[in-house]
Amino acid sequence: MIRFFGKTKIDFQGSRHVWMTFSAVVILIGLVSLILHGGPNYSIDFKGGLKIELRVDEPEGKQPISEDLVRGTLNRINLGNSEVKMTRSAQGENIIVQIKEEGRFKPPEALIRNSLESNVESKDWRVIPEHRLDPSVFETTKGLSFIAVETIIPEKDFVSALEAAAIDNPELFKGETLEGESILLLTGEGKDSASKLLRALEADFSEYNFEVRSIDRVGPRIGGELRRDALLAVLAALFLIVIYLWWRFELLFGIAAVIALFHDVLITLGIFSILNLEISLTVIGAFLTLVGYSLNDTIVVFDRIRENIKRYKDANYGRIINRSINDNLSRTVITSLTTLIVVLVLFFAGGEVLHSFSLALLVGILVGTYSSIYIASPILVEWAERTGRVAGSKKKKS
Repeated sequence: MIRFFGKTKIDFQGSRHVWMTFSAVVILIGLVSLILHGGPNYSIDFKGGLKIELRVDEPEGKQPISEDLVRGTLNRINLGNSEVKMTRSAQGENIIVQIKEEGRFKPPEALIRNSLESNVESKDWRVIPEHRLDPSVFETTKGLSFIAVETIIPEKDFVSALEAAAIDNPELFKGETLEGESILLLTGEGKDSASKLLRALEADFSEYNFEVRSIDRVGPRIGGELRRDALLAVLAALFLIVIYLWWRFELLFGIAAVIALFHDVLITLGIFSILNLEISLTVIGAFLTLVGYSLNDTIVVFDRIRENIKRYKDANYGRIINRSINDNLSRTVITSLTTLIVVLVLFFAGGEVLHSFSLALLVGILVGTYSSIYIASPILVEWAERTGRVAGSKKKKS
């Protein structure tokens, strides 16, 4: 095996209290930041809303459009709470606008209801609550906001009322309740939609050419489900890790590894909160990736600890763990450095789309390598110090 270092004899466990205290302080700062920000800064993947990406072609001799100018247009159409980012790619300048469902983004349900009350003469209709709807309804409406109506009034009357509503792209579908009763589903996009934004930009910057490159839309209901599923995915992964390590080693090894993984995720999440970066589905994927990366390094160390316990039966437990970490130090550094190089390339050259993902991996690699040495392994030593029981062996602590 290629060795990055020679034979090292670093006393990692001698300074474990210093580093564990340092980790606790960093986690505390991150938690305070989360509290001050009112929780993680979720993207539209979890909150619902619109993410619109436009490409801008500037006429010759004209200055590029700035974020402040775009915000001025958004303020004019009552979308001042939207987030604006400018990026540059090989194709030109890009504008990314994120319009969240909260704040001034107008949900079309109320607009549709108002139009029905104003334009449908007969009042022989009623809105059906969501809990009575067949699950297929939510697939039919494509994640858009909608209202479900039960009525005996001709469908054409509702088509006319929907077209009169102050919404974009109105659509009418048919559906059923859980009891099998026929209903009408009236959907559309709020007035503050992609088409309105594009018209406003074209009016304010008539000499520039705008092209919509992508529109990502997530309804608030789907966003809530994604937020719950993401949390369950992380917790399920941690639970299965405990089960695996319990079977592969013993329960204490599994608990120590999961505590280290919680440590890694909390520090990464805290850094995202301090920098006020968004948590998207891509970032959740990065979190799960760093969980796997950190776990791999921890398992390698644990495996060497178990081997050395059998080899040095009468040695001090702390020294055995120190020796195990030193034995794997070259492997740990080489693995971390090679992975870090790839992630740094993604971070600096991957563009806006991969920026948050690569940052989460970058932090995760550094923190994951650190935690396998100064969090997971010291937990085993602390357990032995306090209980006299040596994890990975039936003997008492020496």
